[in-house]
Formats: sequence, structure tokens, C-alpha cells
Amino acid sequence: MRRHRWPAIAPPPDRGLRVHAPMTITTEKDLTLELSAVTAFASGLMLQLAMHVTGIRADFARYETRPLTDPHDWSARWSYLTVLVLVDDLDGPADSLHPTEPRSDESGPYRTTPLYWIGTYPRTGSLIVTTSWTEIGLHPTSITLALGPSPFPTTSESDAGR
Repeated sequence: MRRHRWPAIAPPPDRGLRVHAPMTITTEKDLTLELSAVTAFASGLMLQLAMHVTGIRADFARYETRPLTDPHDWSARWSYLTVLVLVDDLDGPADSLHPTEPRSDESGPYRTTPLYWIGTYPRTGSLIVTTSWTEIGLHPTSITLALGPSPFPTTSESDAGR
């Protein structure tokens, strides 16, 4: 197993193909995390998650994602939803793109819809996604996504007839 970091990269401008239906990752009393979309591109996959948090956990989430510009803030640290992705022999954290909705300093629900770029399509046709955010009480939860073969021809597939 090789460690890898999936950087926050925007998807290609061309249209991708949806390769997995939306599904719930976890539902708790005041938190819902779902996989909204898995879109395949010739150069990789885009995972989109949606998290909706209410109650005191929403307050924690807002606190953990606040701007760190106050010099008098003695706890100047920041946290966010952790996403680990295992694709074939590559395993590691994925950095989010556009991690939060427009900021609201008011109380109420917290919602975020992060995107994660995975720069390869799994040769095995499946990948494992593990999510957590311990600072707001979301413990690690893993799901296996069975995507099937890539909808895009690869170099090895296109050369197969030669």
C-alpha cells in the first residue's frame, strides 16, 4: 500500500459521467452525511459529499471552520471533514474543493458540500471512502463504492486489439 494525498483540484471542463447513485454514508440524531455524486472523467473521479448538521454539533462545526484571523483567539486551529480514499494500492487523505457554503455567523443548521478529486479511476472498479470529523463527534465511517469498469477507454484497452 502506498500513501498518497489527493489534492484539491477542479474537475476537467468537459462533462463527466455519473457512475454511482447517491447514498447515505451515515445518519445520526443531528447529522447526516451523504455521497451526492460520483462523476467519472477520462482523467479521474469527482466525489461530492453533502453534510447537514443541526443543534450543538452545528455550532461546533461553525467554530471549527471559522476564519483564523483573530490574534486574540488562543485556540487558533481549524478542522474540517476528513476524507480518506483507497484506490487500488493508493491510500490517503483527499483535500476538499469549495469546502463550505457561504458563511453564516448565525446559529442554525450547518451545511457543506465538498468536492474531492481522485486523479485516477480504480483498476479494480471499486474504491473505499472513509469519513470522519472527530471535533464535532463524527467517528470514522467507511463505505465501498462498486463502480465497475471505467466508462472511458484507457491506453491499455485501446491498444488491446493490436
